[in-house]
Amino acid sequence: MQTVRRRKLEIIVEAPVLSRVEAILKSEGVRGWSVFAGVEGHGATGDWHSEGLSGAEEKRLIFALTSNDAADRVLEKLVAFFEDYPGVVCVSDVDVMRPDRF
Repeated sequence: MQTVRRRKLEIIVEAPVLSRVEAILKSEGVRGWSVFAGVEGHGATGDWHSEGLSGAEEKRLIFALTSNDAADRVLEKLVAFFEDYPGVVCVSDVDVMRPDRF
């Protein structure tokens, strides 16, 4: 089996700003991603849950696999983005099959 090295981005943001992060991914050449609803967790400000009427505090996890170059461009833009919005970004190197998709 042959694999190729790519970068995995895991980005947690509040639901209302999801589309802004997706726009960054798209503009920097990320070819695809998946979004998962965050149900609950714990962070620097304590526990959080996806309860409430407005949904303003709901979290989303964006999972993307991409090239090193695209990942670097995304991360550069996210530095500025996270000056104004809360969130978390994890980056890791991964080996993937079917590299033409990423």
